[in-house]
Amino acid sequence: MDIDRRLIPRNKFDFETVELLKKQPPEKLIPALPQLFEWIQDINWPIARDIAKILASCGRDSLTEIKKILRTTDEDWKLWCLTDVVSELPKDLIVDLQPELEKIAYAPTRGEKVNELDAEARQILSCFSN
Repeated sequence: MDIDRRLIPRNKFDFETVELLKKQPPEKLIPALPQLFEWIQDINWPIARDIAKILASCGRDSLTEIKKILRTTDEDWKLWCLTDVVSELPKDLIVDLQPELEKIAYAPTRGEKVNELDAEARQILSCFSN
C-alpha cells in the first residue's frame, strides 16, 4: 500500500493534518502508521497527544508498530507509547502485547527501570487481574 503523504504531519504544529487524520477510517492510516508513531517520540510536541489518540483508535493495526517501539532502547518513546497509546487500547488487544509488557515489567533494562517503564507496564498488566 502506498502512503498518502497528505496524512503525514509536516511539523509539530501541523494541526491541519491532524484534523485530516481524525476524519480518516483507521484502515486508510495503516500504511502511514510507522511515520505517525514517530510523532509520539516527544509527547510534548503540540500535535503528539492528538496523534496518540488517533494511533490508539487504529487498534489491532497499531500492534506491530507498538511491538517494534517496545523493543527499542528509546525509553522516552516507549514510555509515551505505553502511557498514551497502549493504555488506551481495549484489553483484548493489550493481551497481544503481554510478552513485551511482562519483559519490561519484570525484567527491565537499567534504562527502563530508571525511566519507570516497569511500573507503567505493571500498571497496564494489572488490568488483567481485575
